[in-house]
Amino acid sequence: MHFDYITFIVKKFNAFVLAVMVLLIPFTKNNHVEFTADHSADQSNYTFVMVHGFQGWGEDVKGYEGLPYWGLFNGDALAAYRAAGYTCVAPTLDPVSSVWDHACELYAKLKGTRVDYGAVHSEQCGHDRYGEDYTGKGMLDAWDSEHKINLIGHSLGGPTCIMLVSLLAKGAPEEVAATTDGTVSDLFTGGKADWVHSVTGLAAVYNGTSLFVNRQAVQDTREYLRSRLHSIQLFPLVLRAQIDLLLDALFYALEDITSGTVADPDTAVYDMQPDNALKINETIDTVSSVYYFSVIQDATKPSKVDGHLVADTDVSDPLFVLFVPILARTNMVTPNGLVMDAEWVPNDGCANTISQKAPFGAPMTEWDEEPSPALAAKVSPGTYNVLPVYRGTHMAMIGDFLSPNLKGPTYLLHVMEMISAIA
Repeated sequence: MHFDYITFIVKKFNAFVLAVMVLLIPFTKNNHVEFTADHSADQSNYTFVMVHGFQGWGEDVKGYEGLPYWGLFNGDALAAYRAAGYTCVAPTLDPVSSVWDHACELYAKLKGTRVDYGAVHSEQCGHDRYGEDYTGKGMLDAWDSEHKINLIGHSLGGPTCIMLVSLLAKGAPEEVAATTDGTVSDLFTGGKADWVHSVTGLAAVYNGTSLFVNRQAVQDTREYLRSRLHSIQLFPLVLRAQIDLLLDALFYALEDITSGTVADPDTAVYDMQPDNALKINETIDTVSSVYYFSVIQDATKPSKVDGHLVADTDVSDPLFVLFVPILARTNMVTPNGLVMDAEWVPNDGCANTISQKAPFGAPMTEWDEEPSPALAAKVSPGTYNVLPVYRGTHMAMIGDFLSPNLKGPTYLLHVMEMISAIA
């Protein structure tokens, strides 16, 4: 197995982020977020479990109050949801691990048991079967058919949530068959479909993202930007040369990331490559008793200059303005034959909008109504209820980063109101 330097880099970056979070505590802990929720239509009060995405973090890491994932520089939205009357928990999972590993870690943290990745899976992937032991430290006081949960997963958190629900419902027969010494995890024995009330994906990468495979789109974007910058006559030749060098340096790294070959199996980057995401989806069942919701996002608009899709700066966090046009140039066929054409073009800078709706082949119902208790009376379980497109880039639902605002977290509050209106 070759050295997966992308995973190595992001792990180091995540450690850096956590260190910065601690330093930011004096500057951000006093930011006050306040929501007012409408509970008049409530039919249930199940705990909301907020699951972060790739390179994310939860409330159980040191320094969370310095830079909370849920709320970011706006302040702690998680605390605001609680103050508004909702019970919420936000566990931390390994920032770069696979969807399977995340599901196993999530189960252990919520239930209060030792992380068991499965005898078969761990042997196939070459890592230890067991992880951290959370016995007696479960984040939920009770979790069973009487004490259900509402899962909310952002980005990679979406696939993590539906993997967990599928395992709870049908188990993992291969793990049960291979573990005859009585040590098989309860996660793999199935029969727990009624432990989950709902799953909500926020810009979820259910079918992967073209960001990690479409090298040609990166090259095309580089040449497009080069030609546009060179057409600006105000730039002297020396400055244009410097711009070319900067573009080459930046896009050289992006070309490597998007080559589709840098990630080892059993990692998040590997699982977010579309061919691999589709293989994972073949193992995941849509549970007939669970309510599924999809919050999908798009931040593209046609350029006034030449019609190419670029980032809509009115709704885009500056962190993603470069990535939006890259994903908007998606036009390829994957090694396994997946045609990624015009349907893959709308995106939020990290996830293609089509990927955010539902796993391909899963039952899906698209709605033109915004989330509300009124919509709660119309939706059905066992199908992905896709909400209208939200205009924003990838971190909109957690507060955006370089342009902090609470529009997304407020929208999520309305989603929570809707879910609580379902008995």
